[in-house]
Amino acid sequence: MAAGIKAFVLIEAEPARLRDLKDELDQMELADSKITAVHACTGPYDLILEVESPDLEALAT
Repeated sequence: MAAGIKAFVLIEAEPARLRDLKDELDQMELADSKITAVHACTGPYDLILEVESPDLEALAT
């Protein structure tokens, strides 16, 4: 995706589901946006998604 926006989505998840959730997110297909990375992290959130989208409207769908 050449131009557009990059968004970071913060996710809270059950610790026992983290590996399965990461695998599901890696396989998820979005209409106009694309998940470019899934990162595990520590702190109040468990996963951070990097999403690229052509515009805010496409990101919301």
